[in-house]
Amino acid sequence: MIYKKINEATVQCIISEDDMTEYGLTMSDIFERNEKGEEFLRDIIERAHEEVGYQINNGNIAMQITPLKDKGLVVTFTEEGPAAFKEMLQHLKEVLQDVSAELSHQDEAERQSRGVSTKEPAFDENRRMFIFASMHLTMRYVATIPKEYSVKSHLFKQEGAYYLVLEKNRLSYKTFNKISAPAVEFGNLIAVSDARMLYLEEHGECLIRDRAVSKLRKIYLAGRER
Repeated sequence: MIYKKINEATVQCIISEDDMTEYGLTMSDIFERNEKGEEFLRDIIERAHEEVGYQINNGNIAMQITPLKDKGLVVTFTEEGPAAFKEMLQHLKEVLQDVSAELSHQDEAERQSRGVSTKEPAFDENRRMFIFASMHLTMRYVATIPKEYSVKSHLFKQEGAYYLVLEKNRLSYKTFNKISAPAVEFGNLIAVSDARMLYLEEHGECLIRDRAVSKLRKIYLAGRER
């Protein structure tokens, strides 16, 4: 694993396929946040202290998970919470470019000889995907989104985890970032590509199509008024 300290509160960890194999992990363990995946992510954060001198102060960690083309991952975590959301997104493209270039030097010739594409799946800036451990956490997040914003959104369930996908649609990027930021208090951000969406569509269960935020917010607020 390769650690990179972005600032005093934020660290990135590049995890290779070999690292995943060593821990006996699959992508599903990470994205579905089962016990094995949760333990691995906690271990990454704990190891950051000895690797780059990362100090955990308040324990309020926001995390972003990005799959790589070689079946590895980039995990970014920060104690700055929602305030660091925009910075995390900005670093995402840079990390993907750096890692992609490094991997290409190592295996581009081999992959091209086999006719395998070396192109990294494109990060879709107009969509955000968040994973929540429970429906309650999902609803707590959507309750933070003001009613005046019409958000095109979809809710999926896969292996016990809830995946909320937000689409920018007619929102400004400023508003899109504003409503997305609080989500890291309740779940994890995942970079979205067409391949990731297709996988979720094929292997997950779509619980709410198109207006997930509005519908979940109504249910949550109604329950609190009782």
